[in-house]
Amino acid sequence: MDLLSVLKERGMEQVLGPAQAAGSAAEASLHADLAGVDWTMLDRQRAALKKEVALPQGEILPPDLKPASTSGDPASAAAAARGWEALRAGRVAVATVAGGQASRLGFHGPKGAYPIGPVAGTSLFQIMAGQLLRLRQLSGAALPWIIQTGPGNHLETQTYFADRSWFGLGRDSVQFVCQGTLPALSPDGQFLLESPGALFRNPDGHGGFYRALRNGGIGPKLREAGIDLVYYCQVDNPLVRMADPAFLGFHLEAGARMSVKVVEKTEPGEKVGLIIQRDDARLGCIEYSDLPDELAEERAADGGLRFRAGNIATHCFELGFLEEMAEAFLPLHLAHKQILSLRGGRHLVEQPGIKFETFVFDALPLADHSMVQLAERSEEFAPVKNRNGCDSIATSRHALVARNQRWAGALSAELGAATLEIEAGLCYDAPDLASRQAHLRLRGGGHFLTASP
Repeated sequence: MDLLSVLKERGMEQVLGPAQAAGSAAEASLHADLAGVDWTMLDRQRAALKKEVALPQGEILPPDLKPASTSGDPASAAAAARGWEALRAGRVAVATVAGGQASRLGFHGPKGAYPIGPVAGTSLFQIMAGQLLRLRQLSGAALPWIIQTGPGNHLETQTYFADRSWFGLGRDSVQFVCQGTLPALSPDGQFLLESPGALFRNPDGHGGFYRALRNGGIGPKLREAGIDLVYYCQVDNPLVRMADPAFLGFHLEAGARMSVKVVEKTEPGEKVGLIIQRDDARLGCIEYSDLPDELAEERAADGGLRFRAGNIATHCFELGFLEEMAEAFLPLHLAHKQILSLRGGRHLVEQPGIKFETFVFDALPLADHSMVQLAERSEEFAPVKNRNGCDSIATSRHALVARNQRWAGALSAELGAATLEIEAGLCYDAPDLASRQAHLRLRGGGHFLTASP
């Protein structure tokens, strides 16, 4: 590839100037960076600068919702039985997107390392690892865990797991893949530089999950192991039901290629994406920032929001569909920012720029069969995104304690009154905790529930 010709063809050759002025080392570094640019994607990025956000065309409808896994509904119980069959047959892998740092939480390290446990400071990663360990015990299956990191925390996350002996899961059953990056652009479609020898790049969004799996060679490994279902979640939700059997079962019953969990929105302006059904019967997701007020506020006959299916970034995928999406052109989402980058080839200054991302849920309209399941918010969703306020450390930890109190309080009034933490891996859910009642004990001043030795 003649790099200069490729740049001239796009009117972008001025990106070379600062490196040429800085010397041969900067030139070599920049040439290596530019060699990694996906020029087809770059052309899509530049074209996206001229496009406006478009809502789905035609009539928009609320999706049909399957009952929550924790609702006690007979349909959920039947779906769970089917999901357990898939788990026991070794058909399921779990993927967790964990590319972020916890700097917004006032914590140094990967977000998954944040100590959300109210008593022992158990991390988000450890809570999820405990669920997987318990599911392996209950199902007898390998249940591999794929963790998608980001460029800023990949090595740190691997070290975090290694230092903790992979939480007992086994080194070979935890696989790490790193999401990619996209170059940021100026408003007129030029590269931005973070130094003379490096483009300014940003992570490619959770939609980069598909390509991260492909680039990590994960698909063939899963297929060889007999796996055809992948459960997906994000790392910031300590209430997540990893590899939820009912969710898996509903996905299988629907013959779905991609499924999604939702919670009922609390009010029209809640900052969650909205899952909708298009007039071609396929699903889509509208970001809360793109949702017209009249649509957000529309009411159903029961008085609740007509469009109430709030996306919680929990999915189930057919493996083949995951592989197809790695090659798909998902929509690009633009974020206009002040970006610290070179100006005039010499000084770093804050200047207008655009970061580009893809979103995992934008694959929904490409799935010819899909399913939506409702989740009980108090049982399954309390993300920790902010240091204070909504979706904060305090709200997430409070929800975790409240769920622990409900689960344990059903066994003992004393347990239900404590600021309680349940040891990671002790149980998968409330019925599983009840099944272990005879072997429970409290320690840590009576606030940490664990198993008798």
